[in-house]
Amino acid sequence: MVEELSDEIKKEIFDLISTPGVEIEDIPDKINHQYNTNLDYEKVMEILSEEYLRHNLDHGRRLCCRF
Repeated sequence: MVEELSDEIKKEIFDLISTPGVEIEDIPDKINHQYNTNLDYEKVMEILSEEYLRHNLDHGRRLCCRF
C-alpha cells in the first residue's frame, strides 16, 4: 500500500513532518490538496513507521541508555 505513493509525495510528507507547527493530522489534507491524491492518516503513519524501522532511528538512544 505504501509503495503506491511516489517518491515525490513521500519527500513532501517528510518535509511537512519536519516543519515546525505542522500537525501529523494536517498532512493528508495538505498532500491531497497539492497532489490530488486520496491519502489518509493511516497511510501517513504507515510511511513514517516504515521509514523509522528502515533507518533504525532508535539505535542511538538504545546505545546511550544501555547501562
